[in-house]
Order: sequence, then structure tokens, then C-alpha cells
Amino acid sequence: MGTWAKQLWRSSPYSLIQAIIRRWRRATARPKFYKVLGGPLTGAELCLTNIIEGSAHDMITGTFDSFFYEDKMIMQILPDALCWDVGSHFGYHSLAFSALGAQVVAFEPNPLNARRLKLNLDRNPLLARRIRVRTEALTNQDNAIDFIQSDDLAGPSSGSHIDGAITPLAHSIYERFQRVRITGARADSLIANGEQPPKVLKIDVEGAELLMLQGAQSLLRHTKPLLLLEVHHIRLMFHLRPFLESFGYHLRLANDPHEQASRCFVIAN
Repeated sequence: MGTWAKQLWRSSPYSLIQAIIRRWRRATARPKFYKVLGGPLTGAELCLTNIIEGSAHDMITGTFDSFFYEDKMIMQILPDALCWDVGSHFGYHSLAFSALGAQVVAFEPNPLNARRLKLNLDRNPLLARRIRVRTEALTNQDNAIDFIQSDDLAGPSSGSHIDGAITPLAHSIYERFQRVRITGARADSLIANGEQPPKVLKIDVEGAELLMLQGAQSLLRHTKPLLLLEVHHIRLMFHLRPFLESFGYHLRLANDPHEQASRCFVIAN
């Protein structure tokens, strides 16, 4: 019996019906453009599935990770800043940073996410002119690496991650994912080869936060960008805090009403 079937077998009738409905809605979902109704991207359009729930719903209403845009320090730094959006997904934050006056380098190694990102950039050309996309996965090494990727763009999160990440979900969730080879790169190497160091570094890399920052130690030591971090695992937080404090960073939790027991958002400066 497969993992999903086992979960259904142990479910109550109500949860079973809800699971079947969610699975059917995802299977029949089709992407289309929605106008953003609030927040920093008010009036922009995003290509999302027709399942308006979870993060997709928050993007449409303009409340997605809204605590970042309610923070006075972040809002003072963003105009005219260079931002790296590491794990840019469909580009919500990349577009929002641009709308607030920043220049953006968006890193998205999942090719399906990258294609959706391109659609969103093409749809919003005035914002897209301040955004440049790179497809490397930022990590602690400069070579080809294994990437565990999902093609489920209808769910709340694809959960795609590099090999070695401390992932937040149950291992059974990743059994349907594909293992592919992609290009890995250290942030410090990219800067040494001509990329400008960012003033703001937003990181959402599904448990590879420490690996990514280990490849950016020169950046942390000399430029000290403002960090906007989604930390995906309590064990990762245990290692991440002393690592950043060794570079003089002070960490504080962002006020996120959607945080989970195994995930939190951190602002570090």
C-alpha cells in the first residue's frame, strides 16, 4: 500500500473527503493570472493555479510574508538597494522588492518554478526591468550538485531542495520527488567573478540555509547584508544562530501568524 493510501486508510471520514477534494483540485488546477489586491504588489498580476488557498491566497491579497513589509528597517533599506532573492519561487518577493525601488537578482534552480517566474516577469515588465534571474543553487560548493525537485506547482510549496538540506517535511513527502543534477555555486565565488554584493539577502531554500550561508562567509564578513531568512527546522536554527552571531549578526523573530512549530522567520542585521 502506498504512502498516500496508508494516510487515507488511517483518516477519519471527514478528513478522507477533504483529502480527496484537495487531491482532485490539484489534479485539475490550471494556471491563470490574478491581480494582486493589496500590499507592495497592488495592481500587479501573478500566474498562479486556480486553487486560491494558502500562500497563493496570501499573494493575491498582498499578505504573503507581510511582516517583512511592515518592518521599518527593511522598508528604509529596500529603496535603491541591491537585493538577492535566493529561492525566488514564482517571484513574489522579487517583484515586491522591485516595486519598492530595489534592484534584484532572483535565484531559482527549479526549472518549473523558473518558468512560472518568467511568466510573472513578462506580465509585469515595468517591475521586471529591475530584476535579473540566475538558475544556480547557492550552496557551499562550486560544482554540480544533486537537487531533489517537485513538479507540483499547485500545492502550497514545492519543497524542492538541494541534497544535504535539513528538510522540514516528513521524509515520505519527498518520495515522489525527482533527483536531478544542477549547478551549485558559492555566493562568494559569484561576487569574486563580478556579481555585486547585495545589501539585502532574502533566503528561502527549504532547509539549505546554513549551506548557502557557508558559501557566503566573505559577504557576511565584509558587506554584512540585511538577512531575511525562512528557517525550516529546529535543528537548523540550533546551528544557524551561533554561525551568524560569529559574524556579528543580531537575530530577531519576525511576527508571522503562519509560522509552524518547525519553521520560523528571522531578520538578522
